[in-house]
Amino acid sequence: MSISNLEEIKCPCGEVFEAELLSAISVSDNPELKEALISGEINLVSCPKCGDMFYAERFILYHDSENELIAFVYPLSFQNQASQCREKMLKEFKTASENIAREKQAINYAPLLIFGIEDLVLLLKAEQEVEDEEMVLSHIASKLSLGTIKIPPHIARKLGIPKILPVLKGEKELDHKSVLSALKTLTGHNPNLLNYIKLLDKISKSKNITEEIKRKAK
Repeated sequence: MSISNLEEIKCPCGEVFEAELLSAISVSDNPELKEALISGEINLVSCPKCGDMFYAERFILYHDSENELIAFVYPLSFQNQASQCREKMLKEFKTASENIAREKQAINYAPLLIFGIEDLVLLLKAEQEVEDEEMVLSHIASKLSLGTIKIPPHIARKLGIPKILPVLKGEKELDHKSVLSALKTLTGHNPNLLNYIKLLDKISKSKNITEEIKRKAK
């Protein structure tokens, strides 16, 4: 559930005023807020005195259940309190997870601690670029006689790889040779898929990458 509150804000010019600020964003409930966040429109306020527009930095809880992302986003100025913020985050996350588990399926992914809304935006933009490449893979897989296997989004995020992986047609499980061969076919057909090229480089250098993906995805 997305939550907003009326809060007191002080403009650099000294004017104090009230504005409605978001403190929690649920992409499942309000998908339009994700784009608004990326566009820099969230918690953007205008001073009624001087007219200047600025970002009112506040704590934001960001949740995207489909992409298995929960981020506790603290103001950048809280970086020197990182250990306290992490402790608070884990405590609140544990309580929230227990409450959700009573009603729905338990959350099996850990929250991210982020300082500054800019870092969250950078993460979302990077993941959007990966999703664009995943769409290309899904579109041309059959043309290239390839299959695809999806891994949990939080595992893909942790490993820094796409969540949809190409495999040879007919394969139902991740196999090093199958993924390696499929990646070569995919990137040979479209050399602009930079995230898959990076993955090909990783897997070419180490067979353990595929095994790690299988182990963590269980």
